[in-house]
Amino acid sequence: MEDKNHHRTTITRVITVTAFIITLITIFILISKRVINIKITYIPVKWEWNFWTCAEAIGTIGATFVALFGLNLKESREKRRSVAKVVSSWISEKSKPNADGSSYVRTAVIHINNESDEPVYDIAVNTTLDGGEHWIGPLSAPDLIPVLPAHRELQFDITIPLLGHKHWSTPQVACTFADPNGRIWERNIDGTLKDCSKEKPRWVDLQDDEPLVKDYDFTLFNPMAVCLSFLDLLNRDPCGEDMKNLLSPQAVGWKDVDWESIRHDFGKCAPTSNVRFPAPQVAIILLTDDESLQGKKVEGWRQRIDAKAIVTLTFSHDQGWRIFGIGNRVLPEDILFPEGTLTQS
Repeated sequence: MEDKNHHRTTITRVITVTAFIITLITIFILISKRVINIKITYIPVKWEWNFWTCAEAIGTIGATFVALFGLNLKESREKRRSVAKVVSSWISEKSKPNADGSSYVRTAVIHINNESDEPVYDIAVNTTLDGGEHWIGPLSAPDLIPVLPAHRELQFDITIPLLGHKHWSTPQVACTFADPNGRIWERNIDGTLKDCSKEKPRWVDLQDDEPLVKDYDFTLFNPMAVCLSFLDLLNRDPCGEDMKNLLSPQAVGWKDVDWESIRHDFGKCAPTSNVRFPAPQVAIILLTDDESLQGKKVEGWRQRIDAKAIVTLTFSHDQGWRIFGIGNRVLPEDILFPEGTLTQS
């Protein structure tokens, strides 16, 4: 809409200037044809040079110009931000009783809200548990939300994904999105708004203090920890009891699997840094065999990852996460859970 207004203003200016030039040419022609006679009367003017008067006049003109220019810049900036400034994201938390009323369950939900009169596009969220030092991805939210209509709010429950991070205090979320004019904006965890239109995604090295899983989170309730254990055992002891304890009972195909073939295909793969949760009790982790990307993470927006394979995991409140499959993507609706599993709190 801003581009349309700018285009309309430009056309108006062109028409005005053209009309002014045509008027001047017409007057000049009429004068040259003596249709119009102009009588010039000389009025004597006494000029007196006064430095301070001139300085004051120049200062007044300059101040007026600066004021008008600054007002125009402010108006232009506000127009650019008119949609983005009313798009926000946050995480709400509350404690509610579990199914049998014996204890409380701490729940957390990501909210993305668009209060503007226009939609925003390609929304991506990223969650942090330590004030932005390290990021754990969108969790239950999609990698990219194609559109968020005007005056709409989206919510994504991240209660189960956060079970793998027991030592978190207050989770926070940042979101990146495109406005109707194609500008890229980021709403940071502190609420500040940043224009990211000129920034490009890039790969950066992981720091020594940001392993894929922290030591105290290396449990069966952390899907990344389970995936790392699975890949380690795949190269050491794929037929052992430790490996069997990591496999999902819902995936009956593990009974006849060719472990040598699995090791040949995926033994050198490494997981990417974020876990996705396409459904509350289903997790997927992308694997890459590109050694140049190992030990790196992506910073920025719309960065594609060419995955060699996908590890699919399923969750139960009693056993935590288990490996359902490795290879092609498995849709949540293709997984059959035991009766009542998905209704537990």
